[in-house]
Amino acid sequence: MPDGFLGLSARQVISLSCDHFNETKLSVWVVHLACEMACHNILAPGFGADDASVGIHNDIWFWGNAVPGSVLEAEAVISGIDRKRFVFNVFVRCGVAEIARGQHERLMVSQSKFMDAVRQH
Repeated sequence: MPDGFLGLSARQVISLSCDHFNETKLSVWVVHLACEMACHNILAPGFGADDASVGIHNDIWFWGNAVPGSVLEAEAVISGIDRKRFVFNVFVRCGVAEIARGQHERLMVSQSKFMDAVRQH
């Protein structure tokens, strides 16, 4: 993907249920997964037959909370591209309140080579 993809954005929306919470707090893994999926949603439409992306870095600051029945929205924007490495700024909202933000990085890989390497280990 060329530098012309800088600034592209996508979202991941999750309707929160009790399963997304640990005791009374929104589970951190839900926030991280929403961010990763928002990033993936930008890249996936441009994938070739053997393309895939893997998350290689996640640095999300999480200070807010949500409640079951609310809607979590993660937004990702491509902020940098270095060959096959993509850097994203991510923002997470519950309603109009921002509850997390940070950066996520993904690496474009050959799906077949990646899965072969996974099988060998």
